[in-house]
Amino acid sequence: MLDLTEMQQELNAMEVEAPANNERQLLRMRDSVAVMQRQLRAFAETLEQATIAHIDMHGDIAISETERLYVGITRTNKAIGDGQAITMAVLEAGGGNLELFTSGEGGLLVAQPWKYGAVKKLLGDSKTAELFGAEERQDIRTGKALRSVKTFDSRFAK
Repeated sequence: MLDLTEMQQELNAMEVEAPANNERQLLRMRDSVAVMQRQLRAFAETLEQATIAHIDMHGDIAISETERLYVGITRTNKAIGDGQAITMAVLEAGGGNLELFTSGEGGLLVAQPWKYGAVKKLLGDSKTAELFGAEERQDIRTGKALRSVKTFDSRFAK
Protein backbone atom coordinates (compact mmCIF):
# COMPACT_ATOMS: atom_id res chain seq x y z
CA MET A 1 0.00 0.00 0.00
CA LEU A 2 1.25 3.48 -0.85
CA ASP A 3 1.81 6.14 1.76
CA LEU A 4 0.47 9.68 1.40
CA THR A 5 3.74 11.13 0.11
CA GLU A 6 4.02 8.48 -2.59
CA MET A 7 0.40 8.99 -3.63
CA GLN A 8 0.87 12.77 -3.83
CA GLN A 9 3.94 12.26 -6.02
CA GLU A 10 2.04 9.83 -8.27
CA LEU A 11 -0.90 12.19 -8.53
CA ASN A 12 1.38 15.10 -9.46
CA ALA A 13 3.21 12.95 -12.03
CA MET A 14 0.11 11.73 -13.88
CA GLU A 15 0.24 12.37 -17.58
CA VAL A 16 -2.78 13.78 -19.37
CA GLU A 17 -1.95 11.69 -22.43
CA ALA A 18 -2.27 8.36 -20.55
CA PRO A 19 -5.90 8.27 -19.34
CA ALA A 20 -6.16 4.46 -19.03
CA ASN A 21 -3.04 4.29 -16.87
CA ASN A 22 -4.24 7.28 -14.85
CA GLU A 23 -7.58 5.61 -14.18
CA ARG A 24 -5.87 2.50 -12.79
CA GLN A 25 -3.66 4.69 -10.59
CA LEU A 26 -6.62 6.78 -9.41
CA LEU A 27 -8.62 3.67 -8.51
CA ARG A 28 -5.65 2.17 -6.65
CA MET A 29 -5.10 5.44 -4.74
CA ARG A 30 -8.80 5.70 -3.85
CA ASP A 31 -8.69 2.16 -2.48
CA SER A 32 -5.54 2.96 -0.49
CA VAL A 33 -7.13 6.12 0.94
CA ALA A 34 -10.26 4.16 1.97
CA VAL A 35 -8.09 1.60 3.77
CA MET A 36 -6.06 4.36 5.46
CA GLN A 37 -9.25 6.09 6.62
CA ARG A 38 -10.53 2.87 8.20
CA GLN A 39 -7.17 2.27 9.86
CA LEU A 40 -6.99 5.86 11.10
CA ARG A 41 -10.51 5.70 12.57
CA ALA A 42 -9.64 2.43 14.32
CA PHE A 43 -6.37 3.89 15.63
CA ALA A 44 -8.15 7.07 16.80
CA GLU A 45 -10.55 4.91 18.83
CA THR A 46 -7.64 2.91 20.28
CA LEU A 47 -5.83 6.15 21.14
CA GLU A 48 -8.98 7.55 22.76
CA GLN A 49 -9.32 4.45 24.97
CA ALA A 50 -5.60 4.56 25.89
CA THR A 51 -5.90 8.26 26.78
CA ILE A 52 -8.97 7.57 28.93
CA ALA A 53 -7.12 4.77 30.74
CA HIS A 54 -4.10 7.02 31.29
CA ILE A 55 -6.21 9.88 32.66
CA ASP A 56 -8.17 7.48 34.89
CA MET A 57 -4.90 6.20 36.34
CA HIS A 58 -2.78 9.38 36.48
CA GLY A 59 -5.17 12.33 36.29
CA ASP A 60 -5.77 15.08 33.73
CA ILE A 61 -3.18 15.82 31.03
CA ALA A 62 -2.00 19.44 30.86
CA ILE A 63 -1.87 20.86 27.34
CA SER A 64 -0.89 24.39 28.37
CA GLU A 65 -1.28 26.71 31.35
CA THR A 66 -4.99 27.07 30.61
CA GLU A 67 -5.92 23.84 28.82
CA ARG A 68 -6.12 20.24 29.97
CA LEU A 69 -7.56 16.95 28.81
CA TYR A 70 -10.01 15.22 31.15
CA VAL A 71 -12.50 12.36 30.88
CA GLY A 72 -16.19 13.14 30.86
CA ILE A 73 -19.49 11.61 29.84
CA THR A 74 -20.64 12.39 26.31
CA ARG A 75 -24.06 14.09 26.46
CA THR A 76 -26.40 15.61 23.94
CA ASN A 77 -29.22 18.01 24.72
CA LYS A 78 -32.48 17.17 23.00
CA ALA A 79 -35.81 18.91 22.93
CA ILE A 80 -38.51 17.32 25.07
CA GLY A 81 -41.68 16.63 23.12
CA ASP A 82 -42.47 17.90 19.64
CA GLY A 83 -40.97 21.39 20.09
CA GLN A 84 -44.25 23.31 20.28
CA ALA A 85 -43.48 24.49 23.82
CA ILE A 86 -40.03 25.69 22.69
CA THR A 87 -41.57 27.54 19.75
CA MET A 88 -44.02 29.31 22.04
CA ALA A 89 -41.33 30.14 24.61
CA VAL A 90 -39.02 31.54 21.91
CA LEU A 91 -41.84 33.64 20.44
CA GLU A 92 -42.73 35.00 23.88
CA ALA A 93 -39.12 35.72 24.89
CA GLY A 94 -38.32 37.21 21.48
CA GLY A 95 -41.39 39.43 21.37
CA GLY A 96 -42.83 37.55 18.38
CA ASN A 97 -39.66 38.07 16.30
CA LEU A 98 -39.75 35.29 13.69
CA GLU A 99 -36.20 36.10 12.55
CA LEU A 100 -34.99 34.22 15.64
CA PHE A 101 -35.90 31.01 13.78
CA THR A 102 -33.55 31.70 10.88
CA SER A 103 -30.16 30.09 10.64
CA GLY A 104 -26.90 31.97 10.95
CA GLU A 105 -25.58 33.97 13.85
CA GLY A 106 -28.37 34.64 16.30
CA GLY A 107 -30.58 32.01 14.67
CA LEU A 108 -31.95 29.27 16.90
CA LEU A 109 -32.51 26.40 14.48
CA VAL A 110 -30.21 23.59 13.33
CA ALA A 111 -31.01 20.10 12.04
CA GLN A 112 -32.11 18.97 15.53
CA PRO A 113 -33.77 21.69 14.95
CA TRP A 114 -33.06 23.72 18.11
CA LYS A 115 -29.65 25.21 18.92
CA TYR A 116 -29.53 24.35 22.61
CA GLY A 117 -27.02 27.08 23.58
CA ALA A 118 -28.83 29.83 21.68
CA VAL A 119 -32.23 28.85 23.13
CA LYS A 120 -30.73 28.69 26.64
CA LYS A 121 -29.23 32.16 26.23
CA LEU A 122 -32.61 33.56 25.18
CA LEU A 123 -34.86 31.74 27.66
CA GLY A 124 -32.59 31.25 30.68
CA ASP A 125 -31.67 28.15 32.66
CA SER A 126 -34.97 27.25 34.30
CA LYS A 127 -37.20 27.53 31.21
CA THR A 128 -34.59 25.69 29.13
CA ALA A 129 -34.47 22.88 31.72
CA GLU A 130 -38.24 22.44 31.24
CA LEU A 131 -37.88 22.17 27.46
CA PHE A 132 -34.66 20.16 26.97
CA GLY A 133 -33.28 16.98 28.44
CA ALA A 134 -29.65 15.85 28.42
CA GLU A 135 -29.10 12.36 27.09
CA GLU A 136 -25.95 10.42 27.77
CA ARG A 137 -24.67 8.57 24.74
CA GLN A 138 -24.40 4.85 25.39
CA ASP A 139 -21.65 2.44 24.39
CA ILE A 140 -23.40 -0.02 22.07
CA ARG A 141 -21.38 -2.98 23.37
CA THR A 142 -21.63 -2.38 27.12
CA GLY A 143 -24.74 -0.21 27.46
CA LYS A 144 -22.79 2.07 29.81
CA ALA A 145 -22.41 5.82 29.40
CA LEU A 146 -19.93 6.63 26.65
CA ARG A 147 -16.84 8.27 28.07
CA SER A 148 -14.57 10.48 26.00
CA VAL A 149 -11.56 12.74 26.36
CA LYS A 150 -12.55 16.40 26.53
CA THR A 151 -10.56 19.64 26.54
CA PHE A 152 -11.00 22.18 29.32
CA ASP A 153 -9.69 25.71 28.81
CA SER A 154 -9.84 27.92 31.90
CA ARG A 155 -9.91 31.03 29.72
CA PHE A 156 -13.49 30.17 28.82
CA ALA A 157 -14.68 28.94 32.22
CA LYS A 158 -17.47 30.84 33.97
